[in-house]
Amino acid sequence: MARPARALEVAVDPGSVYEAAPDRLLRVGLASLWLLDGLLQAQPGMFTMDMVSTIMQPAATGQPGWLSGLVHWSVVLVTPRVAAFNWGVVLLQLAIGAFMLAPPGAFRRLGVVLGGAWALVVWVFGEGLGQLLTGSATPLSGAPGSAFVYLVGAVVLLWPGGAASARIAGRSAVAVAASAILALSALLQLNPLFFTSLGLSSPFGQAAMMGQPSWLRAPIAWAATAAASAPVAANALAVLLFALAAAWLWQRPTRRWEGILLAVTLVWLGLVWWLGQDFGMPFSGMETDPNTAAPLALLVFTAYVARRRALAGRGSGVTQPLAGKASSAA
Repeated sequence: MARPARALEVAVDPGSVYEAAPDRLLRVGLASLWLLDGLLQAQPGMFTMDMVSTIMQPAATGQPGWLSGLVHWSVVLVTPRVAAFNWGVVLLQLAIGAFMLAPPGAFRRLGVVLGGAWALVVWVFGEGLGQLLTGSATPLSGAPGSAFVYLVGAVVLLWPGGAASARIAGRSAVAVAASAILALSALLQLNPLFFTSLGLSSPFGQAAMMGQPSWLRAPIAWAATAAASAPVAANALAVLLFALAAAWLWQRPTRRWEGILLAVTLVWLGLVWWLGQDFGMPFSGMETDPNTAAPLALLVFTAYVARRRALAGRGSGVTQPLAGKASSAA
């Protein structure tokens, strides 16, 4: 019997007519996050000096001189025109989300490119490189930064082949990206500081102090108490879970454990999002985004879909198309 024909493999462009399921999932997910961020940026407090004092200035704390200088420069630039600047941010982020949801073509690609570029700006000036250079960065609070995950997502979409079929070291680009961020999270959590009561409980304690309903605060306060009581065991478990998720996505896909490991990873990220990142602190009035765990979960789930797609192609003996024949899809 003749072997099935192998599909034509050409590079996927974010603006092309054909779009594989993983690319569509990642694009629509990132677009939704950008639209949400734009709406959050439109909160009344963002048009006042509170935006500068509570969001921009803290990004300089504990940073090397060169990075602290960059952040202070941006503060000086924004302070006299904070309302106008914030309107620009609102409109830009809404435009990025809208463009990424546009029909196939130049506007969609422009949305992805703008999203990546603006995410880089936010990561540097708004998040201080995710606090990675402070010596106390922890994924429990949001390191390496939500903007960094947005940036990585944009790069994956722009990578030749896209999230569906691009390969790095023989693995899907989106799986490598998610694995790398999770591995970095595990390494950050190995900091000796987080094996101490004060170091590990601080992220939870800070989240518990934010204004929010008691039913949300109570579990966070419990997490802070548990972390202070058994920091070594609790942090070892955190490191293990981040490392397990990273190792899973780095390994080639297998049918047996995919669903279970996805569930474990998403549950763990959900707990981090709640107990450590307080869902981005939505009741503070100064939330700019949902924090890092949410877009990272999107990246993980996209990687899972890409891995399942690879398994389906392996089982059928047919290579999944990267872009197919765009003319036939039109």
